Amino acid sequence: MKRKTKLAGASRWNNRLLAGLAILIVFVVLAAAGPLIAPYAKNDIAFDAWLKPTLTHPLGTDSYGQDVLSQLIYGTQTSVWVGILAGAMTTVIGVFVGLAAGFYRRWVSDALMFLVDLLLILPIMALMIILASFLPSMGLSSMILVIGLLSWLYMARSIRSQTLSERQRGYVEAARVAGMSNLTIMAREILPNLLPIIAANFVSVTTQAVLAEAGLSFLGIGDPRNVSWGTILALAHTNNAIMYDAWWWIIPPGLAIASFCFGFVLLGNGMLERFRSKRGAQQHFT
Repeated sequence: MKRKTKLAGASRWNNRLLAGLAILIVFVVLAAAGPLIAPYAKNDIAFDAWLKPTLTHPLGTDSYGQDVLSQLIYGTQTSVWVGILAGAMTTVIGVFVGLAAGFYRRWVSDALMFLVDLLLILPIMALMIILASFLPSMGLSSMILVIGLLSWLYMARSIRSQTLSERQRGYVEAARVAGMSNLTIMAREILPNLLPIIAANFVSVTTQAVLAEAGLSFLGIGDPRNVSWGTILALAHTNNAIMYDAWWWIIPPGLAIASFCFGFVLLGNGMLERFRSKRGAQQHFT
């Protein structure tokens, strides 16, 4: 019995989960301590333009004479926080809609799913651009709002599907017999059982939020005073960095986006693996 317990405890952490956490911790530290780590000040144009990587400028300078490494570190703050906050907002909306649609059914479910299906037909990026055009200023908070309001659709469908399954279980009927209200049943009984799928979806929507922020910034939608990985790529594209063979201005922000999203992918896969192994162990012991 002790051996089984030890194995079950060891399986709580796996290589994918640990690798994903390690990657994300690096980016979070860079985002939190950016001003202390960056070699030069934000938007500092005191250097020569198009300098190749040297010891003084490990990633060279751009066409404005800005140190690319410093801009990349400052851009980490914007991209990471937009991704996490927009992902959290998306998760709240997706869980609320999916839980309500799966539990109440009938006209509530039909109305909510009709809205979801209607929005899924339309291109999300185009909707983000249209919504951004109605906002007075596209600052960081507006960027988070736009992404969060339009990224919850697939998560709502996933949560609804799982809620429909949980709604048929015996503990829900027992809660009804005990006199619990619908809101209490959803909050205290069903929602805790949805935490694994919610966590996995949060990882997915956060990755989508980072890519959406990069896409919108690359299209020139947003506050140009905010440095992000997307704005760095947009400026590199606008100033024809490829023609100048300025790979140091293009590849690093692209790798940063890919690495951050890859960290979330590893984290999500590791979490799913852990939840599956935990559920399998529970079924084995029962």
